[in-house]
This record gives sequence, C-alpha cells and structure tokens, in this order.
Amino acid sequence: MDYELVTTLDEVVLNIKQFNLDLSEELDVISQLSQFKHWYFIPHFNLFGPSKYIGYKNMNTSRYNRGKSKTGVDTEKELKTWFVKLSRDSDKSKKLMMELEAILARYNKNPRSDAHIYILKKGMNLKVE
Repeated sequence: MDYELVTTLDEVVLNIKQFNLDLSEELDVISQLSQFKHWYFIPHFNLFGPSKYIGYKNMNTSRYNRGKSKTGVDTEKELKTWFVKLSRDSDKSKKLMMELEAILARYNKNPRSDAHIYILKKGMNLKVE
C-alpha cells in the first residue's frame, strides 16, 4: 500500500484531529505513544500529533498499521513547511512537554526521553472549522 505525504496544512490539521479522536476511542495507536519522537502541536486546537502519523494523507489508526511502511524522515521534511522545532531548553518547549506528558499519562504512557516538540511557524493561518 502506498502512502502519500500531506501537501497542505489542512490535511495535517485533519490528521491531528483524527489522531486525537483515535486516542479518545482507545484504538491501537495508544500502545505506541511512547515510541513517537517528533510531536507537533497546533495551539488553535490545543492538540498534539506525532509526525509519522500526521505526515501522511488521510491517516487513521488502521491505515497507520503500527507505522509499517512509513518513515518519520519523509514526514519531517514535509512538516517543516509549516512547523518549527522548539529548543528543548526553551520555556515554551518545557511547558508543552508537560502538557504532552499529562495527555500520555491518561494512557499510562510517557513521552520518549528524546522527544521533541514542534509548533506552527509564526504567521501560519488556519482556516477555523
């Protein structure tokens, strides 16, 4: 099965919403929460999503299939069009990492010790749905 990379920020937003819906429905992706290294945050929706999940078009837990045939390297390249990586020492990064830890704790998971947070670049406009 071929997986196409996202080409618009709207596709990323849909995937982040789907990822969080999948979590709320306690789908299989929960078992992998501690494996994700690159987390993307959209403040407008107050939602996080991992690059390997949100970087491919029309993603959901069953299509994600535990990350088989997917690579974070490809998604990272695409997602940096809209996002910027925070320095792990920055106050913003520490605050968001605490929020991510609280979310993952609901599922008895922790972020990887080398996890990174990415946020939307300044001036990126989202269409509010």
